[in-house]
Amino acid sequence: MSEIAVNVPLDAEEIKAIICQELRKRLDSLGPLQLSKEYARFDVGFNLAIRLYRAGEATLPKETLAWGSVQGGEINPDHVEESVVLASSFESGDPNTERQSRGMPLTVETKDGKGGVVRRRVTVKE
Repeated sequence: MSEIAVNVPLDAEEIKAIICQELRKRLDSLGPLQLSKEYARFDVGFNLAIRLYRAGEATLPKETLAWGSVQGGEINPDHVEESVVLASSFESGDPNTERQSRGMPLTVETKDGKGGVVRRRVTVKE
């Protein structure tokens, strides 16, 4: 029985996994976070805008601010070891290309032997 990979849109869990992988990739490339360096503490600020596009939608994307800024007292650290400013962007490509490049399962369709079609997730090993 043959199976056909279906290019279905990315679901919410896949989007979150891709965002986490992209963030990890950028963090792994920062010099101060290489090797086994140790720091007494650290601060991190997030300003991440996520634009979501539905398949076949011709309108503007839905936008959400995942992390905003919090107003309050400022932290005055005794000593700042290193400061890193990370500005980066990522745009996903074709859903199945993204899944394959990250080792995520593809959705495949196969006939169930009764005239119907069954969809399931399959991880393709290269």
